[in-house]
Amino acid sequence: MRFIDSHMHLWHLTENKWYPALDPPEDSDDFGIGDMAGLRRDYLPEHYRADAAGSGLNVVGAVHVSAVTAPGTHLDEARWLDRVAAGHDLVGAVIGAVEPGADAETVAADLAEQAKSPLFRGVRVLYGFDPADPVTRRLVELLDAGAHVFDVVVHPGEVDGWLPLLRDFPGLAVVLEHAGWPDGGDPDQFAAWRDGLTRLAALDNVECKISGLPMSLHTLDAETLRPWIQTCLEVFGTGRAFFGSNFPVDSLFGGYDQLAEAYLSATDGLTADERDRVFAANAARRYRI
Repeated sequence: MRFIDSHMHLWHLTENKWYPALDPPEDSDDFGIGDMAGLRRDYLPEHYRADAAGSGLNVVGAVHVSAVTAPGTHLDEARWLDRVAAGHDLVGAVIGAVEPGADAETVAADLAEQAKSPLFRGVRVLYGFDPADPVTRRLVELLDAGAHVFDVVVHPGEVDGWLPLLRDFPGLAVVLEHAGWPDGGDPDQFAAWRDGLTRLAALDNVECKISGLPMSLHTLDAETLRPWIQTCLEVFGTGRAFFGSNFPVDSLFGGYDQLAEAYLSATDGLTADERDRVFAANAARRYRI
């Protein structure tokens, strides 16, 4: 099965101190992931390839998504990625970052600088941007005008806040990250999450990146992940959904082979063409790989 991984991270912690979120203060867990000690190691293309080897997925390309959280370092990471990607055949596209709290002029300058890279496809908003803020609207305007991708994290309880802004830009390429990042695995949370997905899927320009579910469910067990994965495919269809590994973050909960098993198992009822869409073709189209 060919696989274009729509969401992965690389970092070189021994040289670049750009990721303080990987070493949070004691008793702090801003992202609900749990103990992140297992992520405090270098993770370079050779480490990713070693994880993916033997998984049953043939990784033919990947989208690197910025994970920097140290202020003022996202442009440094972008330049570093250009150098890393030049020496490997792994990263075919990059989703960059904009700094929370920046003004509209800085956001515009940062986008223009990152867009100089042939790998740049858009930015990810993980936190710190209020959809009602004029700066967020300006960011969306710039992404739309530049034909860039807007990768955005929208938790179930945040859907109502984002819908008005997203409706105003029907031509913008929007990717809902981490399958909408549910707030837990109990039935009530599942229902709220599905409702949020359904309302976002009503916008034709929104696609669903099926990744990061282990961060919410704290497992890579195939049977546990199956109803969540299949709900994404049911709501968005096989034409507007694609898979990402979220490695190395999801490695906190198991191996790449377990993740592959979950994805393959949950799609065993699809046709070969439908499977290729969600494993490769849709991501290749969206991120121009």
